Amino acid sequence: MLLTTGQDPLELPLPSLLNLIYAWWTRDAPDSEVAKFDASLQAPPASADLEGRDEWSDDEADDSFARAMDG
Repeated sequence: MLLTTGQDPLELPLPSLLNLIYAWWTRDAPDSEVAKFDASLQAPPASADLEGRDEWSDDEADDSFARAMDG
């Protein structure tokens, strides 16, 4: 990116840097591999014990979504 645009990727805001890394990582991958990669990014670690944690409850997810939609 530095050679192409003259912009240092490490000077990007974090979300932009992560998007750049994702695009680079998946650039030449077949769709099936990208789908597996996406699934692995969205899945909690196998060792994570999410039961009983309020922030992962259905009610909290619903409330969080509602707050995001309100603005």
